[in-house]
Amino acid sequence: MKTALAVIAVLIVQISRPSSVLSLTTVAAQSNRAFFEIGAGTLSPTDPAIVTLSLRATAGWILGGQNAISAEYSRQSANRSEGNDLGKFSRHFVGIAWQHAFHDVFSDQEPMKQQYLLRVSGGAIFRGTFPEAVGDQNLRNAPYVDVGLVIRYPFSSHIAVVGTVEDAIGFLPAETVSSYCMNDNNLVLCYPEGGSQYYTFDLPANTQHNFGVLVSAQLRL
Repeated sequence: MKTALAVIAVLIVQISRPSSVLSLTTVAAQSNRAFFEIGAGTLSPTDPAIVTLSLRATAGWILGGQNAISAEYSRQSANRSEGNDLGKFSRHFVGIAWQHAFHDVFSDQEPMKQQYLLRVSGGAIFRGTFPEAVGDQNLRNAPYVDVGLVIRYPFSSHIAVVGTVEDAIGFLPAETVSSYCMNDNNLVLCYPEGGSQYYTFDLPANTQHNFGVLVSAQLRL
């Protein structure tokens, strides 16, 4: 009798083992996947009340159930007050981001469940030219760090909507610029653009907050 029970126990272990391995493999596959995001929103320099159209593209990799890393590009349009050409005077944020949750969110298969993550990123701001610049003058590029909250809402194991509330802090360097216009006690003074006369003035080093609210569509492979 004991021998028969032992044989049955061995058979049960052998039969159940493949399904256990398969289950573990499935969870691991769900937790380690590439993902892509594309979205839009506002990333406003200095004043969060001013809406500044911004676009973002992200490619990343999920590391287990709680962490993800990604490379991201954000295009921050110029405000109307800074010039009519929103594209010419836009700025570009290029960096690496890390997201962390305090519980398993990426391998959780329950859809329609709101999830929260912390976000930290950093990289460089490519600032380009500015209105009334003399010649092809560009502002110096600057490093930035970004901290914020990520709200994720999965519709399925592959598709989710992702919202971020963040502050990208740029560390703008001191520099000397040449411009056909300058602001003197709230009075804007300008020379004719393209002429031989222009203003040269110093810009001090500055810490600039860029307040962002962006919504993206996420695709997990």
